[in-house]
Amino acid sequence: MKAVKKAPSEYQGQIQIGKDFIRAGEYKKAEKIFLEILKEHKLADVYNHLGLTYAESGDFKAAEFSFQKALKINPNYMEAALNLSVLYNNLGFQKKSKEIYAKLKAYGKAGRGAMDPLLMSKIANLYAEIGNLYSGVGEYKAAVGAYESAVDLCPDYLDVQTKLATSLRELGKKDKALEVFRKLKRKASNYAPFWVSLGVTHYALNQPKEAKKAWSKALKIEPSNPSAKAYLKLV
Repeated sequence: MKAVKKAPSEYQGQIQIGKDFIRAGEYKKAEKIFLEILKEHKLADVYNHLGLTYAESGDFKAAEFSFQKALKINPNYMEAALNLSVLYNNLGFQKKSKEIYAKLKAYGKAGRGAMDPLLMSKIANLYAEIGNLYSGVGEYKAAVGAYESAVDLCPDYLDVQTKLATSLRELGKKDKALEVFRKLKRKASNYAPFWVSLGVTHYALNQPKEAKKAWSKALKIEPSNPSAKAYLKLV
């Protein structure tokens, strides 16, 4: 007698166990559970979790394949699209990442499952974290791309805007960095890190008077700021 297939809804318990295995770092166990489910039902959600399993364990090709399978089943699956975009960004494929990101935005604007502010904030924070990782190892071109994606979603994130301008400066695009800083001056009236970084940009452009003004402003906001104190000794 042929076994009766479970309904997709009956796999929620197994899916949760698989997700718990991912959190615990038990990737082989998670993979086994998800593959067993996929033998009976090709579920986009399961392919997405399988992709996360592979991404966390370092099997990026398998992760890419799994996220793509999830999107083939459900082209409007935003979480899978985001995970694939982040994967490409982490691997240095910024063009592919931006293509998916553009589709995400277009999908949101179309009103079909439009992104609510909480989801937009989550995506922006993920891109900002990627930017932090890249800037931390001196990969400023990749950092700029990640920060731009974050800012595009959440323009009011002053700290990310400041990091974008800083990465532009470190990339050698000092004038462009200064443009970003100038647009933010009003918003940054009480944010010391902005003025510290602006001062460094002026100093790099051989504008010591402007640098001094910016660092003095930073100290006015935050009198104990060590960077502003140290830099003011240079001018």
